[in-house]
Amino acid sequence: MPATLRALLLALCCAAAHAADTTAPAPLPLQAFANLPLVQDVVLSPDGKRFAALMNRGDDTLLATREVAGGVPLRSLLKTDNRQFRFGWIRWVNNERLVVSVRYPSRHGWVEISETRLVSIKHDGTGIVNLVRRAAFDRSQHAQFQDQVIDWLPDDGRHVLLQLVDDSGLDPLVFRVDVETGRRTPVHGARSDVRRWITDGSHRVRVGIKQRDAKVEILVSDPEGQRWRTAWSFDVFDRDAVWPIGFRADPNRLIVQADHEGRRAVFEVDLSQADLPRKLLVSHPRFDLGGELMTAPKTGQAIGVRVNLLGDAAAGFWDADTKGLLQAIDRALPERRNRLLQFSADGSRYLLYSTGNGVPGEYYVGLREGGTLALLAGTYPQLVDKPLARKRALTISARDGTALPSYLTLPPGRDPPRMLPAVILPHGGPISNDTIDFDPWVQFLADRGYAVLQVNFRGSWGFGHEHMRAGLKRWGLDMQDDLSDAVQWLTKSGAADPSRVCIVGGSYGGYAALMGAAKTPELYRCVVSFAGVSDLMALGAHQRGFVNGAAVFERQVGSTWDDSERLKATSPRRLAAQFKAPVLLVHGTLDRSVPFEHSDMMADALKDAGKPHRFVKQEEGDHHLSNQAHRTQFFRELEAFLAEHIGR
Repeated sequence: MPATLRALLLALCCAAAHAADTTAPAPLPLQAFANLPLVQDVVLSPDGKRFAALMNRGDDTLLATREVAGGVPLRSLLKTDNRQFRFGWIRWVNNERLVVSVRYPSRHGWVEISETRLVSIKHDGTGIVNLVRRAAFDRSQHAQFQDQVIDWLPDDGRHVLLQLVDDSGLDPLVFRVDVETGRRTPVHGARSDVRRWITDGSHRVRVGIKQRDAKVEILVSDPEGQRWRTAWSFDVFDRDAVWPIGFRADPNRLIVQADHEGRRAVFEVDLSQADLPRKLLVSHPRFDLGGELMTAPKTGQAIGVRVNLLGDAAAGFWDADTKGLLQAIDRALPERRNRLLQFSADGSRYLLYSTGNGVPGEYYVGLREGGTLALLAGTYPQLVDKPLARKRALTISARDGTALPSYLTLPPGRDPPRMLPAVILPHGGPISNDTIDFDPWVQFLADRGYAVLQVNFRGSWGFGHEHMRAGLKRWGLDMQDDLSDAVQWLTKSGAADPSRVCIVGGSYGGYAALMGAAKTPELYRCVVSFAGVSDLMALGAHQRGFVNGAAVFERQVGSTWDDSERLKATSPRRLAAQFKAPVLLVHGTLDRSVPFEHSDMMADALKDAGKPHRFVKQEEGDHHLSNQAHRTQFFRELEAFLAEHIGR
C-alpha cells in the first residue's frame, strides 16, 4: 500500500477511534447543492460605496446594485433566464455607470458559435446604451466578439478602449468608445493576424499578440507606438512561451508570464534593451503562477497578479504592502484561499473573495483603516454551518511513476473509509485542474454517501510545463490510464468497493467517463457524461471552423488526417460495442463548446450496440448548466442514476 494512503487511513482510523459511534448525518436537500450560486460576480464602484452583482433567483439571473453600507434593498437592473442570453461579466466605468457583457448562441455559416455584445447602464437601471450598435444601412455580418475591453481608462470615467473587428476582415482595431453615447473613434489600426492588443500605463497600444495557426509572435513597439518588432516567437504549447499581461508605470517595463525552472512565473522585461533581459518578480516552487495583472490605486503601479487558486494568493504579489495585507487577511480568515479582487480608487477599501476546503465562497469588503472586513454576500448561504465534507490532498503514482496530485473526499461521518461506493470525477479542459477548494458537485456526491476521487491527470494545468505537455495527443491513452491507475489505487486500499465505482464527468471529463467505459469496462459499474466529447474526428472537424482552430487541435489532440486511426481508436462512440456499464448522457442543445451532436451520436451508437443507456436532451441548454432548471434536472438524474447502480 502506498505510504501516502497508509498514512491517510491511519489518521482516519485514529480520528474515528476518538469519535465513537460516529454516524453519517442526514442528507441535505438536493436543491442546496443544485442551486446556482446566489452570487456569481461582485464588483465595487470606483469610490467603493456601491457594488454590483450577478445574482441568481429561481430561473433568472439578475444584474443588481446596492450601497455597500446597506439599508437600501438591492435594485435589479436587468435579468435573463439563461436560455438564450446570458451575462458574461460586469464592470464599473465610473461611480454611476456599469458596462455589461452579454453572450448568446449564434451561427456563422455552418459553424455554431457564441457571440458577445456590450451595453452600458446606470446604477439605477436607466440610460441603457448599446456600445456596438450599427448604422441602420449596415447589412454586413456582425463581429463575433464585441466585449473585448483592453483598457478601462480609470482616470477618464467616460470612455474605454475596445478592440473590435470591423467589416473588412478578422483582425481587430482598437476604438475609444463613449459609454454614455456608444460613439466610437478608431485609435489604432489592425495588423494581420494580431488577435489581441495590450496598452501601457499611458493607455497607448504597445503590444500585439499575433497568431497564425499554432505559431505565436509577440509584437512590441517603442513608447511612442512606432518601430514595431517581434520580441518572441513560439508555438502555443512551447515551454519557452512568453505571454505579456501588462506594463509597469515605466513604459519600457513589460510584465510577462514565462517559464522558471519548469513552472510558470512572472517576470519584468526591459523593452529598451535589445536582448530583452528578464527580472523574476514572483514564482512558486510547486505550482504555476499566472493570472490577471493588478495595479495599485492612485499610482497605477503594477503590484502583482491574481493567481489561480492552486497556490497561496499572497505568492502572486511582489508589492510588500499588498502582500502584508493578504497575510493579515489570511490570519483573520484562516484555512481559506483569500483572493484580492479590487481596490477602490483611493485605496481605502478592497474587495475580497474567500473560499476554502469545505467552505463555500464569500465576498467581503475590507477597510484598510481599522482593518475591518464586512461580508457582502455568500455563494451558497444555505450550506453555511452545515456538515460539509473536506478534501484530503494526496499524490497517486501512475504506472510509469508520474505523480498525480489528487483529492479524496469522504462522506461526512463515514470514517474510517472502508468499501464505500465511489465516484471518479475527472475535470474538464483538459488543460485545467482540480483544487482543494469548495466544489458543489463534490459536496453533493459526498453528502449522498459516495467517496469522491479527483485526479489531476497528465495534461492538467498548474503543476508545471511537463505535466501539461504530457497530455498532448494522449487523449484516451496515458491520460486515461492515469484515471484507471487512480481507481486501482483507491480500491486496493480498501477505501472503495471495486464493484461499486462510477465515473462521472463534464466536457473533457465526460469524454474520459465514456472512454473509461470503452477502454476499461471492468472498472466501472456506471458512467455519467455531461456534455462530453464522443468522437475526436468530429471534434477536429468542428474546430476547423474557427480561426487557428485546426492547428491548435492538431497540436493538442492530433491531426484528423495523419492521426486519423488513433483518433478513431480513442473515440467512445466508435467503441460502443465494448461498453458493459449503463450510461447516462446529458447534453444541452445550444452547447457551443462541445456540440450537442456528440451525445446524440453516442446515444445512437449505444442503441445500435444494444447497450443500456439514458439520454437526457436539455432544450436550449448550454455547456455550463447556466439555467437553473437544467442544473436541477442534472442533479436529480445523477442522484437517481448513481443510487440505482452503486447505491449507498
